[in-house]
Amino acid sequence: MRVIPSRVACLLLIAASTAPTPALARQAEGPGLEIYYIDVLGGAATLVVTPDRESILIDSGWPGLDDRDPKRIEHVLKDVAGLDHLDHLVTTHWHTDHYGGVAGLAKRVRIDRYWDRGLPSDGIDGLDFPDGPKPDDPLLVAYLAASEGKRTVLRPGDMLPLEGEVSALVLASGGEVIGGDGAPNARCDDLPPDLPEDRSDNARSLALVFRLGRFDFLDCGDLTWNIERQLVCPVDRIGRGEARDDAVDLYQVTHHGLDVSNHPTLVQTIRPTVTIMNNGPRKGGSAEVVRLLGSIPSIEANYQMHRNVTTGPEDNTDPALIANDSPEGGQFIRVRVEPDGSRFSVQIGEDGPGRSFEVR
Repeated sequence: MRVIPSRVACLLLIAASTAPTPALARQAEGPGLEIYYIDVLGGAATLVVTPDRESILIDSGWPGLDDRDPKRIEHVLKDVAGLDHLDHLVTTHWHTDHYGGVAGLAKRVRIDRYWDRGLPSDGIDGLDFPDGPKPDDPLLVAYLAASEGKRTVLRPGDMLPLEGEVSALVLASGGEVIGGDGAPNARCDDLPPDLPEDRSDNARSLALVFRLGRFDFLDCGDLTWNIERQLVCPVDRIGRGEARDDAVDLYQVTHHGLDVSNHPTLVQTIRPTVTIMNNGPRKGGSAEVVRLLGSIPSIEANYQMHRNVTTGPEDNTDPALIANDSPEGGQFIRVRVEPDGSRFSVQIGEDGPGRSFEVR
């Protein structure tokens, strides 16, 4: 496992000599982990803020539209989370709805480090780019300009260099999944068949699991069916491999809720408590995935960013768990995890009612 260096190592001697008493440590415990799902209308932009106030944005939404998505990200970052910059920007893959907002965002917000799955210009053996990005793509040109001297390629098994108790492990990148033994998975005895090979960048998405205490949050970008299956079969590479069960507490429904992703065996293996789907009114939220999530006994709440207007009420979640009524959207979903990772809550917007869930 490659741990990318951070400032933590440089501070260990100081921390050892100035460690607070237990009482002071409790007083300084402060906020827990926060996760914000920012509405970018069928794209992706998920902001993670650690208890140490370190910020990680996973994907940056669409370009254009008078910088609609960068403005929404900036609002949540500055006005809601109370931060003035991004420590990390992770781009899961090279599709417009996931990295198109970088140019507009970099004009508004300082971004210290950029992380991605690699580019053709990196010349990394084994990486391919069947549907781009092309060298003259204006979005790629803008991304490279903004990230110059601050980019790092992530491979399976890498960990983001986060301070404090939160960890972020890369499970998949470039069409490969993390190695290691893993725990045998009996659910693999009755697998749905693989789909035809996905030659798009979706299948090469980064997938990460964030952890704080017993709390797990899984974000697989737009990873598709066959690679998802490799994460849990023949062995479970997502679970911790400990005596505790292999459940994931919060699952970001993969690929906006499309049915070429969200492999049933993966969802059954991780047995989430809460799911959040970053769909748009006419993108994602497929009926098959909504029904799958509704069939998983462990799930206590399925949130959607929008109602899928192309399907009926029976193929959408409870209206009370849909963040946006209007097609224009703009409302976010906030997750707050207790500092010890024992409980978490989900709230729509700044003023909506929240629900609390116990971490398993």
